Amino acid sequence: MSYRLPPLNGLRAFEAAGRHLSFKAAATELSVTPGAVSQQVKHLEQALGVPLFQRLHRSLILTAQGEALLPEVADAFERLSEASDTVAKALKTKPLRLGISPVLSDEPNHLLARLAGTKRPPDYVRAVATDDVADLLAGRLDALLRPGPGPYPGLHAEVLALAPGFGGHKRASLVVWPGLARCREFTRARALLVKG
Repeated sequence: MSYRLPPLNGLRAFEAAGRHLSFKAAATELSVTPGAVSQQVKHLEQALGVPLFQRLHRSLILTAQGEALLPEVADAFERLSEASDTVAKALKTKPLRLGISPVLSDEPNHLLARLAGTKRPPDYVRAVATDDVADLLAGRLDALLRPGPGPYPGLHAEVLALAPGFGGHKRASLVVWPGLARCREFTRARALLVKG
């Protein structure tokens, strides 16, 4: 028996573009050009025979078909990722680029290592000391941990109860683009930062 599947590269491009609602942000995540993401999605749409996005001047909107397909594809990729983790520990992952406010820690990678109970920070996260939301908006960071509650329009932000070690701070906002809020590296980093 063979599986009746659309192009897998197209599905990967669609899933990333659907989470971010942006070909550019999906391209950054996948380490390809926005044109490549657009072409992969277009090829997928042709194979499926339905449009998945409505393309506007500077944004994307999922069509009804795209909205129906995205959660299923995202769930399938999450299950594939989890299955790969159980058998392929050497499989490379792109670490989450996390900014941590210097008010919370002036040595963020040392703090992450201590929180993980190791000598080095976990391989799924790399931290820098910064409090600048512009680094997140410009794509130099994937997430930012700041002491202030916001507001952060257009971004996903949640207030965390911090694990001990953040300069006496008990709470901070973890800010990320909405498309990354469900990513494995983000959820793992978030779990490391919160109190037991």
